[in-house]
Amino acid sequence: MLKVIPLSRLAVGMYVECYGDGSFHNPRRTLREFIHSPEKIEELAREGVASVTIDDSKALGGRPPSTAGEQRRGNKPPDTEMPRRTYEHCLLHVLDVMDKVRRGCEVDFSNSYNAVDQLMAGVDENPAHMTLLAKLRHFDDYTFRHSLNVSLLSIIFAKHLGMEGDDLRRLAFAGLYHDVGKFRVPVEILNKPGRLSDREFTVMKDHSRLGFELMRGHPGTDKEILLGILHHHERYDGTGYPLQVGQEGRDRFSPIISIVDIFDALTSRRSYKLASTPHDALKAMFCWRNETFPPGMLEKFVECFGVYPPGTFVRLTDQTHGLVVEARPESPARPVVKVNFSRRLQPVLPKLVDLSNTPKSAQGGLDIEACLDPGELGLTLERFI
Repeated sequence: MLKVIPLSRLAVGMYVECYGDGSFHNPRRTLREFIHSPEKIEELAREGVASVTIDDSKALGGRPPSTAGEQRRGNKPPDTEMPRRTYEHCLLHVLDVMDKVRRGCEVDFSNSYNAVDQLMAGVDENPAHMTLLAKLRHFDDYTFRHSLNVSLLSIIFAKHLGMEGDDLRRLAFAGLYHDVGKFRVPVEILNKPGRLSDREFTVMKDHSRLGFELMRGHPGTDKEILLGILHHHERYDGTGYPLQVGQEGRDRFSPIISIVDIFDALTSRRSYKLASTPHDALKAMFCWRNETFPPGMLEKFVECFGVYPPGTFVRLTDQTHGLVVEARPESPARPVVKVNFSRRLQPVLPKLVDLSNTPKSAQGGLDIEACLDPGELGLTLERFI
């Protein structure tokens, strides 16, 4: 919903559609971006902007941020909101840092460990909900959310593989900045709505090297972090870029970041492509597993996130519909489904069905019958989690 507010009420996290009244002295200017830092608000003030048009529906999390009055009254979000708040707070940090990188400002990347620690705490507290937040979101700010999602999903996957402690923390940091070099790629290439030309793709492929060079020498970015950034597009069979190092030359972090990077990219909606369902993305990845991933890596990924990863919209054999909300590593093909819709796709009182503890349909129970694209059905699932 569009509405005009005075600049004094503009806050970090809001989405500004435009500003200006269209007159000769105050022409209308289209912005269409999130306010990611107080500096952006100050920049608008210096331009003499008195009011802006915001889109409430695109505020981070799909709702406008709390007003100052609500904060003064000390209202606390319910416990079920804490994972969402953690995700959005970390996203604002990524927006701020990446904007400074894009503008060529000095950045203290070590401050990002606070965001990493919050992500790790959120995963410890509620891994299923954090996974859902990574997969159910808008596409307007894909590049920023993708960076955060790769860090978040890398934490979950690496924990499943047995990584812990400082190693896990440094992996999460590498995931957060695996694509930082993209903010040194010309914006007309980075945001091009369509297939890149050979020349443009050559420029884009340089982002992993640019990220490596950008992060090198910053406090808290050791060799493993740097190699995780540099190698995240390398492939097991020696293809990929920028160095074609193959498995023997790779570090510990990049194989984890690589598989998560591909999964999140496939399941993300972009301005020029629709998202694959999580289940379809896994099927595509299995076709590439012998060339792209180390042996057994994709199978471990499926153990962690399931055959039907969280965020998959499914129809059950009783013809009700629901959202996969949690994987069961001991039973990857039988996740926990939150049934939200009837057979006619009408909302119903939500009910959790743990298929790992439910008989199969042949024994009078339930199975997943089909995976569906909620976008094609006109459904927005964020509010149902």
